[in-house]
Amino acid sequence: MSQYPEGIYALVIIMEEPKELEIGNLVRGEFQGEYLYVGSAHGPGGLQRVTRHLKVSAESSGGDHWHVDYLTRSGEIRETWLIPTEKDLECELAENLAKLFNQPVKGFGASDCDCFSHLFSYDPERKKELIKELDRVEPESKPIRFEWE
Repeated sequence: MSQYPEGIYALVIIMEEPKELEIGNLVRGEFQGEYLYVGSAHGPGGLQRVTRHLKVSAESSGGDHWHVDYLTRSGEIRETWLIPTEKDLECELAENLAKLFNQPVKGFGASDCDCFSHLFSYDPERKKELIKELDRVEPESKPIRFEWE
């Protein structure tokens, strides 16, 4: 058993400069701006998975295991939200966030589910709505926010 709790998480990823990316077999295109990614951490290591994403972002190399690695390697993670829970709520959160934000890449982060995408074009002006949804998805667990600069 891991020393880290299981849960779901959201990453705010900034692509300051336009960058041409080929993300697995999903898409080849230009990425720029702010993105929101929703993931789950129910496997080995639990929410420690987010630490791995931060390392890939900081080192700008490695990764390429998950779709989000292509973005974190080229961009910068500015914010993380952790929601400790044993419930599998990743898809529920993604479906609800789809009502708030655009989904630029079909199938991104969703190769093992029926969701359209787990990646969103993020508008920081709608942060209050994001927080409301993060609070709502698992009322028994308060989201934990970290800001990285």
